[in-house]
Amino acid sequence: MDRRELVVDGHLVVVHVRQSSRARTVRLVVAPGRPPEVVVPARTRQRVVDEFLRSKQRWLSGKLAALRARAQRPGVLPPRPGMVWLAGDPVPLVHDPAGRGTTAMRDGRLVVSGGVADAGASMDRWYRREARRRITDAADLIAPRLGVQVAAISVRDQRTRWGSCSRNGRLSFSWRLVLAPPPVLSYVVLHELCHLREFNHSRAFWQLVESIRPDWRDTAAWLREHGHELHSYAPEHALPTTGTAERRR
Repeated sequence: MDRRELVVDGHLVVVHVRQSSRARTVRLVVAPGRPPEVVVPARTRQRVVDEFLRSKQRWLSGKLAALRARAQRPGVLPPRPGMVWLAGDPVPLVHDPAGRGTTAMRDGRLVVSGGVADAGASMDRWYRREARRRITDAADLIAPRLGVQVAAISVRDQRTRWGSCSRNGRLSFSWRLVLAPPPVLSYVVLHELCHLREFNHSRAFWQLVESIRPDWRDTAAWLREHGHELHSYAPEHALPTTGTAERRR
């Protein structure tokens, strides 16, 4: 991956450059928890990238300043020792280092076994399964009201979209939606299902969304405000790394 080093407001900023066979234009992506990235069509000349970055210097300055200010505000997923987050709420974590790398919810607690590395990977798999279950439940509830059918649901750790859909009814979502309050997850599912009837963001599309969720603007605003916290959240950080881990009772 190519890279550029820029000085923005007195800070050295590394911008990654990624060629994409799917890209049609040059675009700059700025997101929390990752370096800025320029996505360019294949075989784009270096001179084009440099000129593009010069033209975007002021825009990049504003975006990075907004990210720094946002990072200083109190979060909705604050790190807590021995706690993980699920559906907007803290959940006690119990770690058994002698186990074989499994994760399960038991009596309102997330019980994780195995060494820190195995336990972290197990937690990631568990979150993805839980996200798929909750997203599927939401889709099963909403789809009949819209008169649409879902062909398949996949769950990933995508960073640029919370959800996406294809015309053949295949939907994809970020597993990190399961960290947010349930109305937020439900809104994103509704948003993608509405695209199965209106494959655009026209007035008709938003009217369709509002017919099911009149409060969609509130949940969309929550996601804009706090989405960076979902992206940066690392559940494995709740695992103890020193001292005696709590054993299962």
